[in-house]
Amino acid sequence: MPQPLLETIKIDVIPEGVGILTLNRPDRDNALNSVLLKDLLVAFQWVTIEEKVKVVIITGNGEYFTSGWDLAEVSQLKNPEEIVERMRANVEVFEKLIESLIDFPKLLLAAVNGRAVGFGVTILPHCDAIYSVPEATFDTPFMKMAICAEACSSYLLPKFLGNSTANEMLLMGRLFTASELVNHRFINRIIQKENLLNETIKEAIPVTNFSFEAVKQTKQLIKSDDIRDHLKKILKKENEVLIERVFSGDLIQFVAKFIFDRQRLKKKSNNDSKL
Repeated sequence: MPQPLLETIKIDVIPEGVGILTLNRPDRDNALNSVLLKDLLVAFQWVTIEEKVKVVIITGNGEYFTSGWDLAEVSQLKNPEEIVERMRANVEVFEKLIESLIDFPKLLLAAVNGRAVGFGVTILPHCDAIYSVPEATFDTPFMKMAICAEACSSYLLPKFLGNSTANEMLLMGRLFTASELVNHRFINRIIQKENLLNETIKEAIPVTNFSFEAVKQTKQLIKSDDIRDHLKKILKKENEVLIERVFSGDLIQFVAKFIFDRQRLKKKSNNDSKL
């Protein structure tokens, strides 16, 4: 299968067999719109079956790893029905993406290049090791947005961080620093930004010489069929609640306020430019 050319995901494969997936919407802080969601799903499907790729690194281009769901996308739609349908369609693609991460057979490393919001945090428990720049911050503003936990984070974040810390993150919207999450043994190591990708590649290259079947089977032992089935059930339940939230008055109110604030800022910017 030829390497896909994607609008919002850059795919690089170095000769040693390391595939690098770069979220590439820096002008939008790598926010998840419908195009990026589909592109990321295609990218993971491709690196899963591509034999020359032995290890995968996911990172971002710019100041953000990702800023989570792109509300600017829905703010351009004309009526609430269009907003609901777009969000419903995005959730369906999102479910397929997370299922591909749950089943991902190869070593997956995260190189967190900047601020991680929402999905920038919830993707991380699906990675096998996490490296971060020191200035990165991590938060899940789901309660502020009137949505709910995603990507199995209602189960995985308490598992990785403990209930109290996960509750601060998921329910209270507390922002965590990279050093705090190293102390919680969530992040493996902090690396300076200029060295992040090269150092992560250095960690990945030795694994490309290992037996692929041994790595795959050991990942299956760590994450057994029962665990993967359980995660998929949690994912479906989270997405059912997420769809309910899409129809809720407080989410629609949040989106409406976001649209209003965005239009006001745009109008102010236009007026300032005329002075």
